[in-house]
Amino acid sequence: MTLSQVQVHVEDSPTDVVQSLAHQLWEWAHQDCEAHEFAAWALPGGHTPISLYERLAADQSRWPWPSLRLYLGDERRVPPTDPLNNFSMIRKHLLDRLRVPPAAVYPWPTLAAVPDCLASYRQYLSPLPREEGYPQLDVALLGMGDDGHTASVFPESPQYFAQGWVACGPGPQVDRLTLTLPLLRHARRVVFLITGAAKADRVRHCLTDAEALEPAALLTRQAKEVHWFLDRGSAQAL
Repeated sequence: MTLSQVQVHVEDSPTDVVQSLAHQLWEWAHQDCEAHEFAAWALPGGHTPISLYERLAADQSRWPWPSLRLYLGDERRVPPTDPLNNFSMIRKHLLDRLRVPPAAVYPWPTLAAVPDCLASYRQYLSPLPREEGYPQLDVALLGMGDDGHTASVFPESPQYFAQGWVACGPGPQVDRLTLTLPLLRHARRVVFLITGAAKADRVRHCLTDAEALEPAALLTRQAKEVHWFLDRGSAQAL
């Protein structure tokens, strides 16, 4: 179904969601590479996207990897070897399995002081085309927490109110580095990957309440093109 600029894709199972999203990402990647020679994506951490990354790696011959630039939507302030490190997970399930590497990969320099880390990531983003002063990603691929947070923008956190390109602030367990809501909403496409019945009520709230203030809800209302990829469990309250 379609809600204004929002497209909701519902599949029977998490496996079907991954298959559907992988096919859509493949189409977008080729479109964007033809249009401007590369495609810039922001990738999420967490557990949910692992099966997607493994699917992308398994079908790698179809992908224009040498033309893809991969950013991380967020990262925990931990060393690269820490099990909580998002880039470590992405490297294990996607990057280390690729025969041909992407054009560029931009992990957060988590061992640097916070001002230096944020300055480095702003520099990584600066070559991208601009929209209203913000670097424009082709795809901002995101998850959503039980509280409606996305990337590492938590409700009522300092990151929630940040207006720059990147921010650092508190999160569960450790501090977080993140792309900001203004930067994410300027992406050509904002894409949520959500599975599981535990998030069904939050999915409904973010998609149907015009006054919802969760970060995921704000992005859904404000971005130019938004896609929610759901399984039957996460979509059951719609």
